[in-house]
Amino acid sequence: MSTRSITTAKSIIYSSHGVPQDVIRVHTFTIPDAEGDSVVLKSLGFPINPSDINQLEGVYPSKPEKTTKYGTEEPAAIAGNEGLFEIVQVGPNVKELSVGDHVIPLFSNFGTWTSHNVAQEKDLVKLPKSLSVVAGATISVNPATAYQLVSNYGLEKGDWLIQNAGTSGVSQMVAQIAKSKGINVLSVIRDRSDFDQVKAKLEAQGATKVISETENGDRAVGAEIKKLTGGKIKIALNSVGGVSSSNIARKLAPNATMFTYGGMSKKPVSIPTSLFIFKNLTCKGYWVTENTKKDPQSKIETTEELVKLYQSGQLKELDVNEHTWKLDEFSDDQILELLKGVVENAYNGKQFIRIV
Repeated sequence: MSTRSITTAKSIIYSSHGVPQDVIRVHTFTIPDAEGDSVVLKSLGFPINPSDINQLEGVYPSKPEKTTKYGTEEPAAIAGNEGLFEIVQVGPNVKELSVGDHVIPLFSNFGTWTSHNVAQEKDLVKLPKSLSVVAGATISVNPATAYQLVSNYGLEKGDWLIQNAGTSGVSQMVAQIAKSKGINVLSVIRDRSDFDQVKAKLEAQGATKVISETENGDRAVGAEIKKLTGGKIKIALNSVGGVSSSNIARKLAPNATMFTYGGMSKKPVSIPTSLFIFKNLTCKGYWVTENTKKDPQSKIETTEELVKLYQSGQLKELDVNEHTWKLDEFSDDQILELLKGVVENAYNGKQFIRIV
């Protein structure tokens, strides 16, 4: 007779949408033994991303299906899209994964704000255990977005790109990845009292030049940028919108492309008509979630390349505000208090939960 083990999961779930702190709750359920090609997972850590917050608010286009499979009275979903897991049990038909391996979900809407979960082997991507918990748990969104934007649209060594929101997670990754490929980056950041210090940090990471939003709108600075780049900036990466988007678009070369992957200002992308007519500007959207749905292999290949960059030291994990979830000590009330506090501060730097 085979011996059955019991895995008890503590998960942050929600059944409705609204203010995130009001809709999340802690739910305990039992995960059955791994069967077939499934594996049982223990979480090592997860970040809190803007998309996670937007899902809880009900305003994000991609949402997990709510279900009663977790033993809830009403359909619910586990929050979170990104995280790192350790395999603690494998089913008899699992071929490539083993107990102790570190893995990440292949697709979004996995439900990562949890102590444990279960998945099929085909829906996981293996990572080397030498990769840090923070790097592994945050590899799927910001670094993957940055890598694909830098690598997939024709940029070559010596080329230029411009990006706004230069201090964001994606932008900092863009600068590092571009530097590894010999691509020049012009980063635009908000005006701030510590501009010189932030500029120095970003340039040390890989940005070729850093300017403020005020400078971004200054014609004289624009002329200097044209001289510096030879007027050959091929790609703009926009995650702000509004006036910022029009100002980076003005610096693009003829036949260039602007990719919009975010809208931090919550204002429409504003592009002068003349850029379309006289520069043949192309504007496109970019969403790593949709890219992965259409081409899962692209996520696997992107992850492999990012791991190489981390291992070579050409890519550094981003700074996070780390919090600890003590699995064997915290009561449900303590877990909920921790998550509510982290969610409340989700836009004050990258928040990260390490489970120990």
